This record gives sequence, structure tokens and C-alpha cells, in this order.
Amino acid sequence: MAAVAYIVFCILTGYVISTAVLPLKQAETDSFGGANTGLSQLFYRLPLWFVTGTIVLTWLTYIMACVFSDQKDPLFIANAIVFAVSFAGAVFGLIILLRKKKIPFFSEFKKLSPNEVVSIVLLVSVVCFLIYITFHVSGDRLYTGGTVFSDFTPHLSMIRSFSRMNNFPTVYTVVAGDDVRYHFLFEFLVGNLEYLGLRIDLAFNIVSALSIISMFSLIYTLAVKITGKKLAGGLTVLFVAFRSSWSFFSFIAGFKDYPSMIDGITANENFVGLTEHEDWGLWNFNVYLNQRHFAFSICVMLIAVLIFMPALVQTFEEMKGKWSLKNYFTVDLFSKKGFAAQEVSAPVFAGILLGASAFFNGAVLIGTFVILFVMAVVSFRRLEYLICAVIALGLSLVQSSVFVNGSVVSTSIRFGFLSESSTVFGIGEYLFLLLGILPIVLVGAFIKSDTCGRWMMVAAGCLIALSFVVSLTPDIAVNHKYIMLGVMILDIYAAGFVTEMLSDKRLLLRITAILIGIFMTATGIYDFATIIKRNTDDKAVVTDMKNKIMSFVNENCDSDDVFLTANYFMDGSEGSYMILSGASLYLAWQYFGWSAGYDTSQRDLVVANIYDAQDADLLKQMVRAAEIDYIVVSSANRDSADYELNESMIASVYPVAFSVGEGYDRFTIYKTADVW
Repeated sequence: MAAVAYIVFCILTGYVISTAVLPLKQAETDSFGGANTGLSQLFYRLPLWFVTGTIVLTWLTYIMACVFSDQKDPLFIANAIVFAVSFAGAVFGLIILLRKKKIPFFSEFKKLSPNEVVSIVLLVSVVCFLIYITFHVSGDRLYTGGTVFSDFTPHLSMIRSFSRMNNFPTVYTVVAGDDVRYHFLFEFLVGNLEYLGLRIDLAFNIVSALSIISMFSLIYTLAVKITGKKLAGGLTVLFVAFRSSWSFFSFIAGFKDYPSMIDGITANENFVGLTEHEDWGLWNFNVYLNQRHFAFSICVMLIAVLIFMPALVQTFEEMKGKWSLKNYFTVDLFSKKGFAAQEVSAPVFAGILLGASAFFNGAVLIGTFVILFVMAVVSFRRLEYLICAVIALGLSLVQSSVFVNGSVVSTSIRFGFLSESSTVFGIGEYLFLLLGILPIVLVGAFIKSDTCGRWMMVAAGCLIALSFVVSLTPDIAVNHKYIMLGVMILDIYAAGFVTEMLSDKRLLLRITAILIGIFMTATGIYDFATIIKRNTDDKAVVTDMKNKIMSFVNENCDSDDVFLTANYFMDGSEGSYMILSGASLYLAWQYFGWSAGYDTSQRDLVVANIYDAQDADLLKQMVRAAEIDYIVVSSANRDSADYELNESMIASVYPVAFSVGEGYDRFTIYKTADVW
């Protein structure tokens, strides 16, 4: 199948490029401190190949599709070119690498311990299970899970706009206009895989599963290399997957309406929490299920940290006992050693990878900039950081100038994030409630860590602090991603601290470590159970894959056609089929446009004025000004509290292009373009 071949070529392309630029080194199996960990390079290399090749081929396919956008089937031409180029590149690259004997690959499988093999099988099984229950097809019915259906609205719309509607040049289909402010390349990748023959759930699920598994593999690698211990790596994976919070303990302490604690735990089907929006699943594993591009981009961040971490470790090793404010400003900051680059290929590679990921997920790119900046402040070889930053920033600015009219971010000072009190004490209380025992564990970890570890904890802390000071989008809740990224780094040091306690011969310390592990993961484990309970088929949004509305739109319209509709989102109604068709909607559910920086309030006025228009000439004038090609009238319009639908006026001016149903439930599409 062409889609499977495309994924294989992604991995092969990444293999050739990354191996040529970042040759395999024995030191990569060691910890950053030099201790031999026995870590297989597969944990680092396989995700590196997947992420690198996917970014390269996705961009190449997208650019070629844009170049041939005036053709009837631009994706066919684009994929033909990409298959030819990637095949030739993979064959040529493999021949060169084989001649240079740079492919010591299969021996790395022997380094996998039995515990690691079991853990890998368990991780893959769990991830695939969660991915499946939240989004799958059975027969002709598509099941979109109860914890993801809302966020899937823009994702599925964008995916189908590429696989069904040739969205080149690209617009944000839930707020149709002349730009796209939301990162969309992961959706393009999925749309292209569907175009190449994979069913939509398989296309979305396969790359999502690969992304999440790669993320955990890289965080495991980073943790082992920082701590020197595989157990710490395994605990880090657990701490990242199952968040630390007091929420579960507060929840079970408040049981009053149930006969027993067990009854209360099993009866509840909502996410538990002590802070605002925790009931959304804002902090738990569900984030990776409903924002599937997030895990993919986190992989890029982790790769960048792995590339630059040796420079930071080297700095602290060489400066042991020499650190002082005077030395820093007079010698280290401006010295040749402080700036000289030891190598150029790795920072160039990191810069290109980061810059190319900007429209996979922009928040992760910003978070990575913060982490690397704080690392660079005290690190030798700052020129390497500078090279990476200049390339990444340059590439992201080029993309923003092409895709976005105006600024890609809307920066504002928003002190306090979601805390009830926007004071230092209020923020402290919020973090304590949100993160549970983790801050206490981090105090111990900070005391026990070396200077390098403490600085990395400061870097992660700076990223978290950013979330409480600045908002880069209209929706402050989006900042939760920065907190999650910072906590992910901090979890490594918490895991290292707990591992040291477990390794201690004193029984009391071991028992304490086990209790810490329970408190660190209990809420996350309960969240995990809630995800399963809320994503059964009977709670899913169910849609018909052969619906007539989708068929009409896909057979008669293109992404240039703009549809005026009610504020649709994925809810199983007729509006879901407009979403799944990939049609360009003038304004779907307002949150998706507002949070991306669009002026939805002005569009709300246009929508209301058109639907309740009383004058035919004024109606035509408004439709023409908004460049509406089709007007959809359905029960959602008849139920609207924002306007009183005047369908008779619309019907008197515009012809019916499609209609299904009767009476109140009648769904009608009026074609306006011919009346302009």
C-alpha cells in the first residue's frame, strides 16, 4: 500500500540524513557523566529517524502540492515526485553509509534487557489501545471518543481538507479566510496518508501511536543519560504518563454519597481535579490523545536537548570549583571557549529540525527556545546554540510570513495563569494543588543533584514561570503545554531522586520511595481509568462514513468554496458531516477561531445578519462581501439563540444545491456563487 510505503520512506530518509549528520557513536550509550549504562541506541535512533524523515518528506510533499496547486490533483503529482526522490535518496544514502561502515544497527537489539522488552511491549500495547478507543472505524461508522471529539473538530476538518478537498494554498477550514494561523502540518501528513489509501482512523492512529511511543522512548533515553540508571528512566516514563497531583486523594476523601470508597471510585466518570479546567483532562494522558501533534513535536524538543546536553555537562565538569559571578562575566561569558563551536553539523541539524517543526506545533518550539536559552546562558560552545537559534527562528519566521497575515502570536501579560489569586502565594498554592507531591520531591532532588542538574531544573522552572506571566494566544489555558513540558524535564530529576532512595540499603528510605511513587502516580492512574470509561463506543460521537452530505460536498465543491453554517463541531449531528467533508466553513465553533487569533466576534455579526436578513439586495450584498459560496440551513440554525432564521428569504434568492430530510430536520445547502 502506498501509504505504508510512505511511512517506510519517512523512516529510511530519516535514517540516512541523521546517520550522515549525527554518526553513531559509542558514547551515545553512556550517561552524560561517562558511565556505561548499556542503553541501546534504538531508544534514541528509531524516534530520531521517524521524526527527521517525517518532517522532511511532509514538507517536501506539501511544497510540491502547493507548486502544482493549479492542477486537478496536486497531491498525486507531489507524491509521485516525493516517492521518486525519497527512493533514490534512500538507496544512494544507504550505499554510501554501507561503504563507510556506519550502520552498526542490528547489534543494538542485543542490548535490550528483558525488562526493557517487556516494558516496550506493554507501552506499545497501552498506547495503541488508547489510540484505538478514542478514534476508530467499525463497519461504515466512525467512532470519535468522548474525551476527544471536541478538539478533533479542527483536526478532522483539516485532515479531510487535504485528502478530499485540495486545500492548497492552505486555509484554516473552521474559520475560512486567506491564511492559516493554526499549526497544520501533522494534519496534512495524516490527510496525505488517507489520500494514499489508508482509512482515516488508521492514517491518524498509526502516526499518532508512533509519535507517542517515540516521545516516551526519547524521554527514557534522556533520563537514563542524565541519571546513569535505567530504573530512573523507567520511573520517568511512569511519572510523565501518570501525573502527580493531590486531586485523586482529595476526591476519595470527599466521598459522602456512596456506600463505600470503591463504589465512589468506580461510579465516577469525570476527570478529578482541584484547579480550574482539570475536569477537561488538561494535564493527563488525554492531552496526547486529543492533541496528537503535541507528542510528535515534543520529540523534536527532546532531540534538541539531547544534542546540546553534552555541552552543558562539559561546562559544569570543567568549571567545578571555579564558578563565580566575577569569572562568569569576565572570563566565561566572553571567552573564546565560551563561544567557540566544537562542531557545526549537530546545531545546524537541530536548528533545521526545530524550525521545520514550527507548524507541527508552535508551542513546543517556543518552549524549546526557552529551555535552550537557559542552558546556553551558562554553557560553553554558545555559538552552537546561536547557530541553532538563528536557523530555527529564521525558518519559523519564513513560515509565519507565508501562512499568516499579521502576527502569528498575540503576546499579552497575564499574571497568574489559571490560579484563583494572581499573587506569588496564589501561584504557589495553585502549583502545589496541581502538582501534588512533585514539588516536595523536587526539593530533595535539587539538594541531591549536581550543579548541572540544578541548572536544568532551573531551565524547566523558567518555562513553567513563563506560563504564569505571558500569554501568547487569546486563550491563557493554552499555556498548560509549557507547564507540561517543564514538568516533563523535572520528572527526570524526581525519578533520579526516587531511584537513589530505592537503591539505599535502609528499609525506611525504600518504603518512603515506594510511597512517593504511589503519590506521584495515583491521580494519573485514575485519570487513565477515566479515559477508558469515557471512550466506550456507547459514549462516542458516531458518524456514517457514507453520509450523503459528505458525498455532495466532496463531489461538487473544493476548498476554495466557503460555506456559511451554524457554529458546528463534532457532535454527531449533520454539522459533523460538514466538518468531516473538509469543507471550508466561514465560522465553525467559535473557540477554534478565537483561540487561534481570529476575530470571531465580527464573523458572528455577519453570520447573524445573513441568516436573519429581511432584504434580498442587502442579503446578496452581505454574502458577496463575505465571499460565501454556499449557505447551509439546518436544525442548528433554527435553534439558534443569536438570530431568528429567515430561510424563506434565503430560498427566494438562492437555488437549492442539495437537500435531505423533512420539516424541522431538513438540511439544505443553497448555492450563492451563481447569484453574485
